[in-house]
Amino acid sequence: MSDRAEAVAAVRDEFGCLLGAERRLRGRDQHRKTEDGLTIAHVRALFALDKHDGATAGEIAETARISPASVTGMLDDLERDGIVTRARSESDRRRVLVTLTDQGRALLSKRRRLWVKRWEAALGDLPERDLEVAAEVMRRIGGMLDEL
Repeated sequence: MSDRAEAVAAVRDEFGCLLGAERRLRGRDQHRKTEDGLTIAHVRALFALDKHDGATAGEIAETARISPASVTGMLDDLERDGIVTRARSESDRRRVLVTLTDQGRALLSKRRRLWVKRWEAALGDLPERDLEVAAEVMRRIGGMLDEL
C-alpha cells in the first residue's frame, strides 16, 4: 500500500472512531444533564438558535443536527425553564418562531466560554495550519457523505 493510501485509510479509520465517540456521547446525553439542567443536545439547539434567532423548530433541528422529533419536546423544556420563547410569525401565522430569552443568552454565553476552553485545551498545541487542514478534510468528508 502506498503512503497516500495508508494516510487516506488512517483518516477513514479515525473518522469511524469519531463517529463512534459521537454516538456514545449522544447515548450518554439522553440520561445526563449538567449542573444547569441542560443536555448536550439542548446546548446544540441553543447554539443553533443563536445563529438563527427567530428560527423554526425544523431550522433548529437542521442546524443543530438533531432529530426534528426530539426538538419539539426539547423546546417545551427550554420554554418552561425560561430559556426560549415561542411565538407565531407575524408574516406567516403557520410558522412558530423560537427566540432566546435574556436568561437563555446568558446561559449560552456561559456555555460558550466553557466549550471554547475545552476545545482550546484539546487543540491548543496544534498549529493554525493543521487546524485549517483538519477543517477542510472534515468539510470534504461531509460533502462526500451528503452525496451518498
